[in-house]
Amino acid sequence: MDNITVCVCDGSVNGIFTAIYKAWEIGTSRTKISIGMNDMELFCNYIYVEADEELAAKVVRTIANKLYGECYEKVMMAVVSDDLERGECIYRLLIKGFKVGPSIINDLTDYHVRRVYELGRRVWKEQHHYLGFVRFREIDNGVLAAKIEPKADILELITEHFSDRLKTENFIILDTKRKRAAIHRMSGDVFITDLTEEELDEYGFEKAGGDEYIDLWNCFFNTIAIEERKNPKLQRNLMPLRYRRYMEIKN
Repeated sequence: MDNITVCVCDGSVNGIFTAIYKAWEIGTSRTKISIGMNDMELFCNYIYVEADEELAAKVVRTIANKLYGECYEKVMMAVVSDDLERGECIYRLLIKGFKVGPSIINDLTDYHVRRVYELGRRVWKEQHHYLGFVRFREIDNGVLAAKIEPKADILELITEHFSDRLKTENFIILDTKRKRAAIHRMSGDVFITDLTEEELDEYGFEKAGGDEYIDLWNCFFNTIAIEERKNPKLQRNLMPLRYRRYMEIKN
């Protein structure tokens, strides 16, 4: 019996879909997907797969054509999560899904399908939260800048939202965890780029002056607060602490 071949990728969207493409070429019955060299198994052949944008795009088009609707959406959400199993779970879902069709997403008795469904829902929830929690500040030349540190790689998802609502603004959204930035120009151009540590600092808020809206918000927050009805647990449920790092809330 042939040893299992594990296609190792870097965890990026293009990296995962390229690894799936290569694994399919080798044979779905004797391949796995791994993000990084984690939990290595005996009697397996490991090959590293470089991300290829064209090959990844072919896989995405195939998924869109065969697993449309909710199934496609859950896969595309799950692929940007931070779960190390996401590549393998998506791969197993696709193997079955290309035979069954988009209804595969309803088979929650299957471990891999259930994981993709859960990861997709988790990512959707996080990006939905960030649509309300992203805090922009004006820096040099009237550019609006915001910092985020999400668990999932949702930068492109939320940039599409803000590009539609801030069409006439130049803005930058920084993902400090992944050192990436989404840059929107008032001309309509949008692009995602990786940043060095120096560039990450350059686009920070350090150059920004005082923000009267921050002071106004904190004044409002303190003024309407009723000490006897203070409920920190409920506040954390409505606005988890991890979202507050760049919101400059003083309470």
